[in-house]
Order: sequence, then C-alpha cells, then structure tokens
Amino acid sequence: MHHNTHSSTAATTVAHTHRITAIIGLLILSLALRPGIVSIGPILLQIQHEFALSYTKSSLLIAIPDICMGVFALFVPRIARSLGSDRAVITALFLLAAATLLRGLSGSVSTLLLSTLFVGIGIAVSGSLVGGWIKTHFPREASFFMGIYAAGLSVGATAAAVLTDVVAQINQDWRWAAAMWSLLCVTAILSWRTLTRKFPSTDANKSVTQQATSIVLPFRNGKAWLIALYFGISQFMVYACFAWIAPSSTEMNLPHISAGVLLALFTLTFAIASFAAGYIARHSTDRRGWLLLAMLLTIVGFAGLCFWPTSYAMADIILVAIGQGICFPLVMTLPLDNTASANDANLWTVFMLFIGYLIAALGPVSFGLLRDLTHGYAASYGLLTAASVLLLVMTPALKPNTKTAASAA
Repeated sequence: MHHNTHSSTAATTVAHTHRITAIIGLLILSLALRPGIVSIGPILLQIQHEFALSYTKSSLLIAIPDICMGVFALFVPRIARSLGSDRAVITALFLLAAATLLRGLSGSVSTLLLSTLFVGIGIAVSGSLVGGWIKTHFPREASFFMGIYAAGLSVGATAAAVLTDVVAQINQDWRWAAAMWSLLCVTAILSWRTLTRKFPSTDANKSVTQQATSIVLPFRNGKAWLIALYFGISQFMVYACFAWIAPSSTEMNLPHISAGVLLALFTLTFAIASFAAGYIARHSTDRRGWLLLAMLLTIVGFAGLCFWPTSYAMADIILVAIGQGICFPLVMTLPLDNTASANDANLWTVFMLFIGYLIAALGPVSFGLLRDLTHGYAASYGLLTAASVLLLVMTPALKPNTKTAASAA
C-alpha cells in the first residue's frame, strides 16, 4: 500500500513537470508567431518611402499573412497527415525563419511581397497545428493552455512593436529591424523539438488522419457562418490596428510617445484583456454579455479616433485593445460552444479561421485605401467604428446551442 502511494506521488510529480514543460514550451513557440506580422507596423512608412508604395499597396504586407492564415487553415489537416503534425510544425517554423530573413534583405517590391507570402504560410501552418496539439495532450485544460498560447502571441507582438521601432531608429534603417525576428523562430524550433520528445504524438497523427476523412466544412450551417463572420469582422479591426496604429499616429502627430510604443500599448493591453476574459468566462457558456461590453468599449475607442483624434488618443487605443482583447478568446471558443463532438468543433474552427482571416485581410487594405482616397485618417477610423457597431448588432444572435453545450458538458 505504502509503495502505491509513493509511486502515485512520483507520477504526479512527473505529470507536474510535464505540465510546466508544456507551458514553457508553448510560450517560447508562440512568441515567434506574431513578430512576422506586427513588426511591419512601426517600419511601414519607411518601407513605403523606400519602395515608393501607395498606402493600399503597403497594407498588403499585413494583409497577405491574413490571407495565408485563412487559406492554409483548409490544408493543414492534409499537410499534417503527409508530414506528421510534429514535422509539419518544424518545417513551417524553418520556412518562417528563412522568409523573415529574406524580407530584411529584399531589394525589390516582388521579393518583399513574396517573402511576406512565405511568412504568412509559416505562421498559418504552425499556428493551426498548435490548437490540435493542445487538444490532444491537454483536452481537459484546453482553455487554460489556449490562454497561455494567446498570451505568448501577444507578448511576441508587443516585443515586435517596441523593439522593431527602437532598432530601426538606432540603425536609421528598417532592414535589420525586420530581419532580426528570424532568431525567435530558431528558439521556437528548439522548443518544439523538446515538446515533441516529451509528448510523443502517436495519437495525434492518428486523430488527424481520422479527422481528414471527414472534412466537410459547415458551409450550409447559418450559425457557423454567423460565428465566422463575427470572428472575421473582429479580426478585420485588429489587423487594421496592427498595420496602421503606428503610421497613423506618426502622421497625425498624436501622442508624445513613439509610434512603436503606442502599438505596443495596444498589443499588451490586448494580451492582458484576452487572458483575463478567458479566465473569467471559463465557467459560463453564454458569451453575449461579455461580447456586448467588448463591442461598446471598441465603439467608443474607434469613434474617439475618428472624431476627436488628438484629444484622448491613448485612452481610445486602450479602449479598443480592451474591447478586442475580451472579444478574441470568447469568439475562439464559440465553435466549441456550438458543437457536440471534437471533430465538429475542429471543422467549425477551420471554417471560422478560413472565412474569418479572408475578411480580416480586407481590414488593413480598406484602411489604407481610404487613407489614399481621403488623404486623412477620419474615414479609415470611421470604417472601423461602423464595423464595431455591426458586431454589436450581431451579438444577441450568438445564443449558445444549449443542447450541444449540455451534451458536451
């Protein structure tokens, strides 16, 4: 009997160490998955100047990764099946490292856009497989580990916002500032190799194969469309902010702090809000109250930037970040709230990411297009205000499916 308690304590200790390894590993991995997108914001005006790009064209540097995140969400199960999910993540991270480096060296617009395309593919493939990895190894604590992963993404985004700006200022050149983020991909590769040794994924590959046999996305389901559109419009706003908060604040001479710090304030507030929202709402199934609050904050923030940009710019940006930070983890759990099986949840999630990121890609571009047409930012921020009002109106329709929620519980 004594022997049994001893071995069970040992097992608990091993499980605990494993859990800590998983947390640290996920954090290191997730740090590498946003700088490829966010680091462009603080140096966008320099790149634009060097290559003589319009605002619309330069916004493609943020829109292209969004399109990749949408389109590759569809192919990831197949890629994982042919390479094995662990090897697929390593390959994607290598691609991301090489593309980030290449972007810093690019001498032409075509190289710049092509390297951005590969950055997008690397982020899309590795990012999509992390969710599956969490579901395989920590099915009971999925929301906790998703929170860790989301926090890591946001910390990486914040670091990219601040440091890209600093390095670009020191070197008086955007290239080093863009290329240096490939280093984080190297640490991510090492981290992922440690994780796959500790958590061998024999089952993961089998389950991916089983999922791949029933890839029928919910194109005919109205609720799935509602969730996908909701996610898409919210990401439309977030990626417009990633691209344009820094350049617009520079050109509007907004606050007394640098553009990179302002973008960092956005990403950091977003991180704290999404982590808190995931934690607070983990026991409830109806997300609408929190989502209404999120949209009201977002509307106030964007309306401020549209109508009174110089008065309370910092406060407005913080309000938008809190609103969108609350929105993100809650919308990510909507597919789980509305489906009864893991397979359906995966299919709804893939559908949401596919439709959602294609809509998101229009955010930076339409913002830049309006800036080109009107020579100011009021119309661009007006568009984001209108988008957040639309989401406010859509929120009451997001009633959870009580039957599936009950059976899942």
